[in-house]
This record gives sequence, C-alpha cells and structure tokens, in this order.
Amino acid sequence: MDIQLGAMLHVYKGEWGLPTIDFECLRALCLLRFTRCPMDVETNANPLRSGAGKLPYLQIGNDKFVGYTQIKRVLDLEGYPIDAHLNTKQKHLSATYANWVFTNLHGYYHYFLYGEPFNFDKTTRGLYAKRTPFPFNFYYPSTYQREACDVLQVMASFDVNDKLDKHESEYLVLNAKKCVNLLSRKLGRKVWFFGDTYSEFDAIVYSYLAIIFKITLPNNPLQAHIKACQNLVNFINRITKDIFRDEGYSSTKLTKASNGTDSHLAHSEHKLLESDCSTKIVAGVGALLAMCAFAACRGIYNQLTTRSSTDYDGIDYDDDDAEEGLE
Repeated sequence: MDIQLGAMLHVYKGEWGLPTIDFECLRALCLLRFTRCPMDVETNANPLRSGAGKLPYLQIGNDKFVGYTQIKRVLDLEGYPIDAHLNTKQKHLSATYANWVFTNLHGYYHYFLYGEPFNFDKTTRGLYAKRTPFPFNFYYPSTYQREACDVLQVMASFDVNDKLDKHESEYLVLNAKKCVNLLSRKLGRKVWFFGDTYSEFDAIVYSYLAIIFKITLPNNPLQAHIKACQNLVNFINRITKDIFRDEGYSSTKLTKASNGTDSHLAHSEHKLLESDCSTKIVAGVGALLAMCAFAACRGIYNQLTTRSSTDYDGIDYDDDDAEEGLE
C-alpha cells in the first residue's frame, strides 16, 4: 500500500471559511496538512459510502479506513506521524492534554451542535442535509442527534429528548469556559502549544474551537468567551488562513435586506428554505394524487360490487368459518 498513489480523504464540505463543518473531519484534515502528507481530499463525499455511514474516511485502492483513529494509524505507519517532532515528555503531555480537552469540550460540542433542539433545527440539520445525497438527507442528520444523546447521557447525565428545562447545559458551559481559559493561558504568546512545533494537541484544540467559534448558532454561549481570548482567536485565524487558505469555503454572501440595509445571509439557508418549500409542494401534490387514486379505485370497486350483487348465484358462503380456518 502506497499512500501517495490513489489515496483520497473523504470529508464534509466546509462553511464559515473553514475547510469542513465537522470536528472529526477537521482534525483528520489537520493530520494531512500539518504533516504535509501528499493526499487528495474529496469534499463532495457521501458518508454512506464509507461502510460505516460516517465521515471522514480514507480510501486507498479498495481499502477504506473510517474515522480519525484509523486514519491516524495509517498515516503513522506510512511515515507521517503528527507528533514526530515532539520529545518523549511532550508526547505524553500532548496525549494528557488532549484527554483533558475532550472531557471538557466534547459534551459542549455535541450538545450545542446536535442536542440543543433550536440549534439543530435552525442550523446543524441543514448543514449536514445539504451535504448528504437525496433522499438520505431527510433522515441522515438525525443520526448525529442520536449520537449526541448517547454522549450527553454519559458526559452530562441528561437526555436531550427531555424537555428543555431539564437540559442541564449550564454544567457543560461552565466546564467549557474553564477549559478555554486554561487553554488561553497555556498557549500564551506561542505559535503552537508546544512552542514552535505543531502537535496532535494543536489539531484537536483547533478543530473544536474553530467550529464553535465560527458556526452561526442561535444559542452558543462559548462563542463570545472564545472571542474574548485574543490569542486563541489569533491561533484559529492563523491556522485557517495559513494552512487551509485554499480549502476554506463559505456560502455567505452580501444581500439587501427588505429595509434597504445590507445583511449577511447564507446561500445554504436560501437553499434549505427552497428545499423545504419544494418538499412541501411535492408532498401536497403526492397526497392529492393519492386521494384521487383512492377515490377512483373506490368508485370502480363500488361498481364491481354492485354488478356482482345482481349476479348473485344464491349460494351462501360462511365467511367467519373461512377466516377461522385461515387462522
């Protein structure tokens, strides 16, 4: 297996100037770009072709490696380990810090992107639906909501299917803000968290914070908190600009509002609204046709029934006995 020949990383297309909308996809992309691994990236990917129904996945020939862990293992074996430049102590610290960040940000990320009903319905569902082929885009985004339910039951001890007043999100927000404060102090004025050398920890922090900071959610209390940490904002913007300059994507364009002022409106939101409208129209036409077909069939049935009653042969059939026999 040669990673330089025919290798392709499949990820979701980006938004808000980022190369992808998804945390797992973004940190897989960081593996490639940080290590300068020569590999093509496909952003118009179908998650259902991965074999596990998820992105990202790496395809080399007929072999598919699904998820960040498998992709990292392949890159390590092929000579592109992301922590190769760290010493032994730094490698241990990187792994320890990564687990700590996961504990404090993973629950927040899953709740406010997939578990919080208003956020999911207004933003996240449309983002994933637009990047999933028809007709799977109608139900596929809900798989992320179900996954968030499992994550939050373990990490926050509440069920996202409960009423909103039972969502104990304050615990997630508090831990996430503490985590951001410590990350800001840890980074300081350095370029990377371990000085002048990138690491897997940098990829993880960037992947969480970039999406949380850039995404346009109705309810996202950590966004303003990150904005107040200027060194983290610089960290996010520097990686986005310098490393993903040619891969960042945004569908946002400047449009005129009804009052004559300029406003930013995402093209994806227009498409989602148009899609919803089209779906309702199609559903309405389909329902009308179904009712017409039912009425026509009912009329034909009534005619046949009437005709058969005039041709009754005088033999009595015991329907109840026949049904009991079938049972």
